[in-house]
Amino acid sequence: MKKLKIIILSQSILISIYSIWVEPNQLETTFHEVTIGKSGKSLMVAHLTDLHTKGLGQLERKVIEAIRSQKPDIILVTGDIATPNGTINGYKNVLSNLKAPLGVFFVQGNWEYWEPIKDLKNILTESKIIDLTNNKIQIKENLWLVGLDDELAGSPKLQILDSIPEGSKTISIFHSPNLFDSVFKRIEIAFAGHSHGGQIRLPFIGAIWTPQGTGVYDAGWFTKEKSKIFVSRGIGNSLLPIRFNCRPEVAFIKLNY
Repeated sequence: MKKLKIIILSQSILISIYSIWVEPNQLETTFHEVTIGKSGKSLMVAHLTDLHTKGLGQLERKVIEAIRSQKPDIILVTGDIATPNGTINGYKNVLSNLKAPLGVFFVQGNWEYWEPIKDLKNILTESKIIDLTNNKIQIKENLWLVGLDDELAGSPKLQILDSIPEGSKTISIFHSPNLFDSVFKRIEIAFAGHSHGGQIRLPFIGAIWTPQGTGVYDAGWFTKEKSKIFVSRGIGNSLLPIRFNCRPEVAFIKLNY
């Protein structure tokens, strides 16, 4: 019995060390392909979310290197850059390294409200990142990108979707994925974050907890009628600096439109 207790204690210590010091820094680069139209054209999307960054650390450098190596056409950042004790220079040092031919687009997450970034507008401008919160832009012929505010902490203006020209395909980006339930009938595809994949995922069970605003959309792909959403596990951590069976993720999606 004593030997069993020692084994259990030892395993618990090893799992704790791994979950706190190892896995949170093990970036996983995932690759996907999805079709939303029949034009025969495509673009490569890089999706980042939940950076929660304090500056250019080991994990951030891995993210930047992954993006440089894959050369995406467009980068979508779906909120929660902010983190407690984050600094202007720390945010700038990371964001200024995000580059793509069609642009880098950002929408606010709940932490941009809960831990406001001083001078966020100028940080984004200097980093050449477009704040698309509650706004839209045409990125290709008959292909529009719509950014919506966070449902949990902000005020998403869904009426923007009504102004998309008929016959166009719509990509939407927002932070809390549960907003998908309110927009899926008017878009082809969405990208979101917020859930962190749960940060702790058990085999055969999945996430043991996800934050309010996640709904059923904890990680990966989901389909509702003719619309799809991809929810990334994100880069940084929320509340606790722990990840288990839920590595940080930067996703690259070949989008056929």
